[in-house]
Amino acid sequence: MERYFLGNNTAYGFIGNYETELKNKNRVILLKGGPGTGKSSILKKLAAEAKSRGLDFELWYCSGDPDSLDGVYIKELDTAIVDATAPHASGADLPMIKDFIYDLASSLSHEKLAECKEEIEKALYSKKQHFIRAYQHLKSAFCHFNNQMELEMQGLKQADIRAYASVIASKLRSENRENSLRRSLFTYAICPNGEDTYYDHLRGKYVYKVSGSSAAKKIFFDELCGLLVGGTVILNPLDPKIIDGFVIGNSAVVGDVGHMSDFVRENVNLGVYDGALNMRAIEEEKNYVVLHTAFAVEQLGKARESHLAAEKYFIAAMDFDNNNAMYSHILRDVFGDVNIR
Repeated sequence: MERYFLGNNTAYGFIGNYETELKNKNRVILLKGGPGTGKSSILKKLAAEAKSRGLDFELWYCSGDPDSLDGVYIKELDTAIVDATAPHASGADLPMIKDFIYDLASSLSHEKLAECKEEIEKALYSKKQHFIRAYQHLKSAFCHFNNQMELEMQGLKQADIRAYASVIASKLRSENRENSLRRSLFTYAICPNGEDTYYDHLRGKYVYKVSGSSAAKKIFFDELCGLLVGGTVILNPLDPKIIDGFVIGNSAVVGDVGHMSDFVRENVNLGVYDGALNMRAIEEEKNYVVLHTAFAVEQLGKARESHLAAEKYFIAAMDFDNNNAMYSHILRDVFGDVNIR
């Protein structure tokens, strides 16, 4: 089992890789419905079902609420079940052939919701405004991050870094069979409670730990990924155009290993190629990145509070017995008719 984020709160707003991921899956179950309609609960039940059957799977978490799921991917069935509502709305490519849509909003009582229309509108408007402010702070953090990178570029031995990346790419190519499919995922996200990070992608891998400045790592990973086919690209949450790591076969090349340091087998030290002259200015820019990211997290937390305020009205208006009936159909679409309980 591995945990990822398919979408993230970035300097560009919310960025998701849902369409890219889903188009390559054999079967996709799309769950529609507003807040509180039970999408995350159904996803958690499906993950528990997959676990009980001994099937390997991925959990795709929500960057707006890391306690909630946005999707489950059951690897051996090549089947993904996802929350297909905004901001990661997804449509059906091949309805009833590859893609199956379940509208959980059909379990809602219009009459009950109509009674608290103003309260819901107020909460959702507040949520939107907090997200706008959060993204403004992330844009500010991004500006300082770019300043940091430009300062780090001074004196950087770029040709040597690219040559080093070529050596590592050759090793990875010899150690692992390349696959034409390339995935792009987030392993950590900027969330209402800070920055949530998962390291499941390192478990059981031969890990190369990359150290050095952010600019040096950017050049290294750009070169590395350009030399290899397939694999999983780990994206930077603030700027998803920047690569933070790469996983291929039984190998992982990453800048952050967290609590998984026991899996590190080789160190890739790019610090020897750094030559920045103004370290004080670099540290100042780093501090501003941290500061504005913290402001963004605060706003994301307030957005989450507004979401919960709206959600309680939807929960009160739900007919969960109808959801349970739909869940039995979803089970059959995912697992077939074998051993359905």
